Amino acid sequence: MRKNSALKATTLAFTFCAVAACGRVCARASDSESNAAFNKKDAHGQLFSRIYGCEAAGTIANSMGDVTEGLSWRQIEERYGLVDKLLPQDKKTSRRPQRFGPDWTRHAHHRPPGMTEDGFERHRLCTSAILKKGGRITIEDLARTWIEQVEPDKFGYLLGPQDQVIYNLLKIGLPPWEVGRYAAWPAFIGTSKMIMPIGMVNACRPDEAARDALSLGRIKDVKGRPGNYALEVCAAIAAATAEALRPGATVDSVIDTALAQLPPEPRREVEQGLGWAKKAKDWKELRPLYEKRYEGKRISNAVEVLSGGLACFLMADGQPREAIIYAVNLGRDTDCKAYVAGGLAGALRGIDAIPQGWVKTVERQVVDDPYTVSRRTARQAAEGLYKACITEMRKMKKAVTEIESMMGRRQ
Repeated sequence: MRKNSALKATTLAFTFCAVAACGRVCARASDSESNAAFNKKDAHGQLFSRIYGCEAAGTIANSMGDVTEGLSWRQIEERYGLVDKLLPQDKKTSRRPQRFGPDWTRHAHHRPPGMTEDGFERHRLCTSAILKKGGRITIEDLARTWIEQVEPDKFGYLLGPQDQVIYNLLKIGLPPWEVGRYAAWPAFIGTSKMIMPIGMVNACRPDEAARDALSLGRIKDVKGRPGNYALEVCAAIAAATAEALRPGATVDSVIDTALAQLPPEPRREVEQGLGWAKKAKDWKELRPLYEKRYEGKRISNAVEVLSGGLACFLMADGQPREAIIYAVNLGRDTDCKAYVAGGLAGALRGIDAIPQGWVKTVERQVVDDPYTVSRRTARQAAEGLYKACITEMRKMKKAVTEIESMMGRRQ
């Protein structure tokens, strides 16, 4: 009886996973056949449906949560009741003087329902780099995309001060892997708000997604400083996204994959929130617990956001609509928590699980967006990410074939 070696089993793992996720047609398709697959109805669980679900849900979550960002859950209730739809908002002018360099300025502008904010601009820049490369990217690829696509006169609308710092450092020639040492607001979630495309291009390969995220995240933050776990959280979200796209993924497997990327201290903090979620009978019970736990602390700490996002994802049983609504109304950095909860839920359940009215709103809004770095719709972004994922699958298949050709068979 023949036995496969451990090496053969390892190298075949990605091929099996990716082929199962996208269907047999993807495994044997030519480029033209892959393109034609976009026009077919996407059954629940197919790879494209789930990449599209991740992209659309992340966009929706970011826009819906932007309205409630910075408010306590009590303030959200008093002002809105329950936020369960995409709302417009008007941003005011503000200026923050800086000791060195230009002041940080935000310009007054109107944001219609479906418009996103700075974090999702970084998501779009990461997607642009992947689509240009046609597959996995390096930090140098990402830096070139920033330099090529960011228009400096648009700072202060969607892209914010922290993005201006990154852009200016890249423009003067600082190596991209050094930029994070000097970027604004270390230890915050901003690093992770660009990272779900890395999970999508590495579908079914959480370890690879985490490694890529740790490298790419250095454009915004650093690793190793006490209390700063931004890059580890970045890796956790990328890995969880890649896991959520596996055909056999579950809510628990997605959460476990995220936790596996965290050192003991932040892992305990995230597990505390997950423990609350497991005991709670209603998602609203989470709100005072998170409020008390993080009272007096800055709202955008990466570990808090991951904890809240995963807790909402868990309480919603991975359903995108509920995950987004819970996170949007949880309080504090709601757009980031919703990005985590909603994006993972969209990847797990697929585009058909997301309210189509929400999807249509964000799809229509972006094509005329005067401030964004990219006017690609969520579907167009998903199509490009799908192609890039399939390109990576073919590379792996070729490598498997070559390895197998050099392996002897054991009886």
